Amino acid sequence: MNAWSPLANELAFDRIVKLWMENISHPTLDQYFSWITQLGSPLAFVIGGVVSMLVCIRWGKNLQGLILNLCLVSSWGIMHILKDIFGRPRPSGEHLTYATGFSFPSGHAMISMAFYGFIAYLLWTNLPHKSGKWGAYLLVILIISIGLSRVYLNVHYASDVLAGFLLGGLLVYFFACLYRYLES
Repeated sequence: MNAWSPLANELAFDRIVKLWMENISHPTLDQYFSWITQLGSPLAFVIGGVVSMLVCIRWGKNLQGLILNLCLVSSWGIMHILKDIFGRPRPSGEHLTYATGFSFPSGHAMISMAFYGFIAYLLWTNLPHKSGKWGAYLLVILIISIGLSRVYLNVHYASDVLAGFLLGGLLVYFFACLYRYLES
């Protein structure tokens, strides 16, 4: 018996969000969310991690690349541990994309928040002009879109996504503090 068994059914909040998503369902949204969810896939993060490290090395920002990738790898590992601890099953019904393993927390939401969120932090703090701010805003929109995609595609409960965002945000905070400490 897993730790999630008492709450294996949807929470009221999860039902409300799921019903709203079903009400806005449309083939165009199916395609959009199927595409956007891929930006939160393991392949996207492997490519993103390698590219970000190469870019940071090229710009002489090795510490930023190292901390960014530590944040990425840490979020991945913590997510897997938490999924095994909680063992929450995925939502019932048709899944509009492929998903395996347990549902809580949403790995796409958690790792997107950690990885893209840390990049947003770096843009915000290192590029004082508007382009850094706009880049950070666009990454926040991407993070939210990836989280919404997981609920829309019926592979996560809304509470899984919110927990993933919270945990990923905590990792961004931790690694931002670590980065500031090591940089000083």
